[in-house]
Parts: sequence; structure tokens; C-alpha cells
Amino acid sequence: MTNFSFPEFDALSVVKGQPKGCLWGYFDVDSQKDQLGKLVQKAKDEIQTGTHVQLDWTLHNIEFPVFGRIPLQHTVKDLAEEGFVAFDDVIFFNSQTSSQWDSLKHFGSQKTAVYYNGLTHEELKASDDLGIHKMCDRGGIVGRGILVDWLSWWEHRNPGIEPPSAISCHKIPVSELEATLAYPGTETRQGDILIVRSGFVRWHKYVFTPLFPEKDDKPDNPSFNSNAKADIRALGFEKQHYMIGLENSDETVRWLYSKHFAAVAGDTMGFEAWPYPEHCCLYEWLLVQWGTPIGEL
Repeated sequence: MTNFSFPEFDALSVVKGQPKGCLWGYFDVDSQKDQLGKLVQKAKDEIQTGTHVQLDWTLHNIEFPVFGRIPLQHTVKDLAEEGFVAFDDVIFFNSQTSSQWDSLKHFGSQKTAVYYNGLTHEELKASDDLGIHKMCDRGGIVGRGILVDWLSWWEHRNPGIEPPSAISCHKIPVSELEATLAYPGTETRQGDILIVRSGFVRWHKYVFTPLFPEKDDKPDNPSFNSNAKADIRALGFEKQHYMIGLENSDETVRWLYSKHFAAVAGDTMGFEAWPYPEHCCLYEWLLVQWGTPIGEL
């Protein structure tokens, strides 16, 4: 598959009712094709060792799903009553509570109530258009992934200093994304899958465990037990909705557009810094304006 030829951001045609930079109708007019069409076969040439890397979390990892979502409910059914020496797993969960891809149906324009390619909320409510199954039908998401390990880059630049809190609205600017890419010499290509590591998963795993214990005596405090860890996780997920992520700005929007990623992903619940400002929501640009799936955690 050859690369697409995209116009410059400012040269994009104006779509009525949408901000400058909208890509509706670029890939097709029936609302189903999206940025995943940019995944190229030559990405297979990057494979060197064939080593598998597990990126997703287990379903039960997050104790306190955000925004009132239900946690995983898992029971094991004994089939002895049906005459079998066997067990079944019975699972009930919200897919947003662990590692997942946001489909183009997940999030719409909050002001205009439309989704990718102009489909309305009511139209999607009555159909399966733009659902996550569309990604599965095409064979899943397989491509050249590039890791932007911002956390490691930040700690290398700031030795001995705690990084910005994962449960703060710390905004990672384009300049630091570029610096992180340059550190190992990574070059981006059209159709890449951008993966950003900001430290949210590490915070969740080691909450209340300082990175530099010699500067903090909290680990010796008996009150710092599993219940205390649960309390601080609850604070980070249920009682406040602050998350580290990409800066919500016009500069970030233009940078993402210029890179023409097939998909983006990160180790947080929201990819962009949360809460987002009224004037710029990366969710809306990625999912609604461009048809770019977002992977989380």
C-alpha cells in the first residue's frame, strides 16, 4: 500500500459546522473507512526478532473505574449440575475499565453531537456503524508502533527528581514529544502507531511507594498498607478526574495531523491531559475529525 497524499492542515477543505482541519470524506463517503487504512504492508520489514510484547492490562487491574463505570464482575460457574466435570467463566464488565481501543463511536463532538464523517448520535444509537467490530472485521490493528517513552526521557533529564504526578493535569508539550523521539533517534512515518508512556500505569502499580525512598520515610509508616493504597487509587480515579497526558493545544493538533498516524495509544485513561480545556479536546480531533482510533492503558 502506498502512502496517502494529504493536504497541509491549513489547505484542508472547510466542512460546514466543523473546525478547520476536518478530514470527513477523505477516505470515503460512507463513514466507515478511517486512519487505519494507512497501515502499510512494508511495516513487516521492521520485524527483527519476532519477540512478543504484552501491552495490555488484565481486566481486573483497575480497582476504581473512572466516571462511575462498573468494575469487573467475574464468577466461575461449576458445570457439575449439568453433568460435566468442567467450569465456565462468566464475565460482566465495561470495556473502558482496562486496556482497550476507543472506536470512532466512543466519543463525539460535545458541541454539535456528531461523530466521524458527520453521523449523528441518534443515527449511531440505531446502528452498528463506527463500532469497534469494524476494526476486528479488517483483521485488527497491526502496524509499525513507535514508543515515545516520555517518562524515561524526563527522568534522564531530571535525575533524582520525582516526575510530574500521573494524577495531575500535567500537559506534555510537542517539544518534549519531539525531544523524546530524538533521544533514541526514532523517526516517524505515515501510518505509524504512536504509543506514549507518561507514567500513569507505574503510578497505579507503585502508588505510595516513592521512587527515591531515601527522601521520604513513608514506606516505614504502618498506615501505608493495601487499604491506604486503595484509598489513594480511589482518589485518583473516582474522587478527582485529573490525568497526565498530551497537551490539549492547537500546536499538538497540528503536530498530530502532520504525522498522519494510523492510530495513537498511551498508558493513561485518556491519552490527553484531563480535564481538557473548552477550546481544545484531542478526543474530538482524533476520533471525530480524523477517524483515528485511540488506545488506552
